[in-house]
Amino acid sequence: MKDRTCRFATGAGWVLALVVVVGAACGDRQEVAFPGRAIEIVSWATPGGPSDLLARALAAEAPPHFDGQRVTVSTRQGGAGAVGMQYLTRRAGDPHVLGVFTASGTVNIATGRIPFDPGDFTPILRIQVDPFLVAVRDESPFRTLNGLFEAATAAPGSVSVSGFGAASAHSLGFARLRGAAGSPDIRWIAYEGSGDAVVAALGGHTDAVHTNYNIVREHLRAGTMRVLATALPLHALPRTPSYADEGFDLTPAHWRGVVGPPDLPPALRDDLRRRLLATIETPGFREYMERAAMEYAVMDGPESFGAWMAGEVATSRELLAGLGLVGE
Repeated sequence: MKDRTCRFATGAGWVLALVVVVGAACGDRQEVAFPGRAIEIVSWATPGGPSDLLARALAAEAPPHFDGQRVTVSTRQGGAGAVGMQYLTRRAGDPHVLGVFTASGTVNIATGRIPFDPGDFTPILRIQVDPFLVAVRDESPFRTLNGLFEAATAAPGSVSVSGFGAASAHSLGFARLRGAAGSPDIRWIAYEGSGDAVVAALGGHTDAVHTNYNIVREHLRAGTMRVLATALPLHALPRTPSYADEGFDLTPAHWRGVVGPPDLPPALRDDLRRRLLATIETPGFREYMERAAMEYAVMDGPESFGAWMAGEVATSRELLAGLGLVGE
């Protein structure tokens, strides 16, 4: 049995597809149309976390758009994402195995912690962004983002901000924001989890927290926290200023999308993209997006998504070098 790339007819016309054939040529047996079996979505994130929930929302809504085939999620954690990425790269050319890729993946690549590159995967569709925000406890004296930066400029080292990780999408997002504000001396206090970072700000151990809306949502509803600004306008916070409103022309966010294994033919990649686009327009998926307070972030095409990922790695590597966390 060998895997071959052959042609088959669908309602949309002739496209390239992976088929299983016996012998040396595609004509040796009847060609099998894609999808020929269940679709597997690989998640290398923590079960129950935002990336895992995206994978499961896709799996729940996708079957009708994949000709009724079952769509499953497999969690393959380890090595800062390397285990899942390796699994995906070993399925070269197989359109039945997809992966959820995130901003954290590009940061881990930039740090050199994992031996992969965005070019090792086939970009298909960026789906969502989860904008960063800066929040403070309700009794904080800071009322605006600029007020926080002005205090840090007036008294270097006196202001602290908690967040997830020392070399993470969260820490680099804040590094970009701090740089846009003139690089005031603000202490970044790294925590192993975003929830712990929020608790630190609530308890007055740090002056603010840099995180995502979902992490502070319940504290906002309880009135124990306030958001100073968000990287992008959020439907859930219509009266909260964005970074742009505060004079900072940048939009750091945690983003998520779907990639395929290497060597997917362009026609098959585009077919997958069409099926996923139909999936994320379903009422069930839209309900998930609203419930999760995520923003849609579909790009023009797979090539744009691939260029975005490569750019994210380059930007992260530059920021990490500036922070002394990786070599130049």
